Amino acid sequence: MKKFGVFILLFFIICFLAGLYGFLHNQISYTVSPEYFTKFKFNQFNIQDSLHNRFGAGIVGIQATWWMGLIIGIIIIPVGLIIPNWKNYFKVMLWAFFYVTSTALIIGIIALIYGLINYNINNLPYWSRYTPDDVENIVNYCIVGNMHIFSYIGGVVGIVVGIIYIIIKKLKINGYIH
Repeated sequence: MKKFGVFILLFFIICFLAGLYGFLHNQISYTVSPEYFTKFKFNQFNIQDSLHNRFGAGIVGIQATWWMGLIIGIIIIPVGLIIPNWKNYFKVMLWAFFYVTSTALIIGIIALIYGLINYNINNLPYWSRYTPDDVENIVNYCIVGNMHIFSYIGGVVGIVVGIIYIIIKKLKINGYIH
């Protein structure tokens, strides 16, 4: 019965962590391109004008990512049930969540660095043609867009990393690996 309670609790934790990730992620994004938010995300998420700032970008991040926590949870939390004992299950899942979010962050940062190194006015991603016409710094706008896209991809890759971690922990518990 305790394991079922942990199972439910883990959904709240991963959604919270995903929202926190989005908040912090958008602090980096806003630093690189406030226009990405003022010309796109604030409108997309109906953020009131008084919050068209860094805090508003954080709110966008929470709204844009908490649900990814739900998807991650639906996939990874049941996999963790292979871990015996509710305490071990809880501990392993927290580490799995760490690996999922770390993977997403690393892939997002790599995409950010890639954009900073490679994008210029003559070399932009294919989707740059869909940016609003009034964007003044299209290069930074695209760098942030790239970071956002790849962070979601990082979340998917992170799910795989988290599942591998859970399986390795189960193999260690069973004594198959040291």
